[in-house]
Amino acid sequence: MPIVFVHGVNNRIESADYLPSVERKSVFLKTILSPRIGINKKNNFIDFPYWGDSGVKFRWNQASLPSSGEDEELAMGIPDNRERNIQFWLNEFNFQYGGKGINLGALSKSRGFETAVDLMWDVVSVVLDTTSDEVLIDYYNASMQYVAKSPVPTWAFQSPPLSNEKFIEILFNEIEPYKSAKRADAASEVLGFGSALQSIREIVNRIANAPGDAISALGIKLARESAHSVASQFIGDVFTYLNERGRLGNEGAIVKKIVKSLRDANDRKQSGDDKLVVIGHSLGGVILYDILTHFAQDVTVDIFITVGSQVALFEEMSLYRKPVDDPRPNRLERPQNIKKWLNVYDTNDIFSFRMSGVFDGVDDYRFDTGYGILASHGGYFERPSFYKRLAARLKEE
Repeated sequence: MPIVFVHGVNNRIESADYLPSVERKSVFLKTILSPRIGINKKNNFIDFPYWGDSGVKFRWNQASLPSSGEDEELAMGIPDNRERNIQFWLNEFNFQYGGKGINLGALSKSRGFETAVDLMWDVVSVVLDTTSDEVLIDYYNASMQYVAKSPVPTWAFQSPPLSNEKFIEILFNEIEPYKSAKRADAASEVLGFGSALQSIREIVNRIANAPGDAISALGIKLARESAHSVASQFIGDVFTYLNERGRLGNEGAIVKKIVKSLRDANDRKQSGDDKLVVIGHSLGGVILYDILTHFAQDVTVDIFITVGSQVALFEEMSLYRKPVDDPRPNRLERPQNIKKWLNVYDTNDIFSFRMSGVFDGVDDYRFDTGYGILASHGGYFERPSFYKRLAARLKEE
């Protein structure tokens, strides 16, 4: 069951986080999603066609972006990249939870133990170095096995609730028997859980005091700069794709690359494991829909997953290449070469849209990324819980 993942805007291979992000998605897809939807390990092929090199080019390297100025940053001090990322994320966390800190024990009581454990590992995945992803997955899967066996452990529900640090300490002890034997020693060494364990404790403790940590001049400054940068890349990549995609028989570079990836993945299907899974994030979903309805109508997709995407919005604006017999139907039918279509959005993500108001035969699901307006658009795939819940929805279909 081959998988093709088409990225969205603002992805550039020269960015320091691009390749680590691809590797993390690959690990999460292979170890969390694939086993839960029955993908054969021997045919667990995942392709990430890269089209960022054909995206927007800024003539003056985004010189038009507003800047806070060097004097302001020097006055505040310049933290290292890790602290900048933490500050930015804590501001997003503060927005999402309305200025209230989170205690994992209290969260277990109000929303369930599994929710608290998921949140803990989602926090960890944000700050943990990607070189430890496989160990993280081992710990996450062990945690989920423990949750399944002990959904209401006494220690997690005691009053007063445990501190977040104590919650983590007990959880790590409890999941020890569920960890992969071959990773038991490696995990202790790689995660220190060493310096990484200290990072985990630090961040999970800080979410208990999110308002004090999160509301900072630095966090607001980073959010503002990020918003400008993301918006300009988003607009630029959209215009570039629409302007340069070409037409059937004279396809542009982005279309050619994605079509080739789809056809190559289709050729990898095997008897008994013959489904093609295609995932489109943001503009990636738009590009895939445009291709499947015009440039490559002969390719059949068994499972089409759009995440944080604008497919329906672009359809409302009649921006696709496909011919439209009636420009004002009540709703459009799901394309015949898409057998199952699942769309995921977050109401905090201003670049994500529902599909069911425009299409018949598409299932909309809301997913709470846990991020605020700025980081939610890219936050789906950073959370282990996203892949678990996505698999559960696919199994329900």
